Amino acid sequence: MDNILFSRPLEIGSLTIADADQAGSYLLDYWPVDHGEHYESARFACLEAVAGRCHPDDARAAFLRAAEHAGVFVLS
Repeated sequence: MDNILFSRPLEIGSLTIADADQAGSYLLDYWPVDHGEHYESARFACLEAVAGRCHPDDARAAFLRAAEHAGVFVLS
């Protein structure tokens, strides 16, 4: 878990999500849709980024796709 920071943080309401670990936690704890391809892809990408097996911005992109699919407004 050397560097999991996103190149640019995401904002959901007053919450700032700066890395893949925070994004994964948000998906698990607050996401309105806890199933589906986009949700699962985002969770997997966050786990892979935290484990160092993918770039954090790949997880960021997956998170944004899941947000669009779920109707979650994210300021990027």
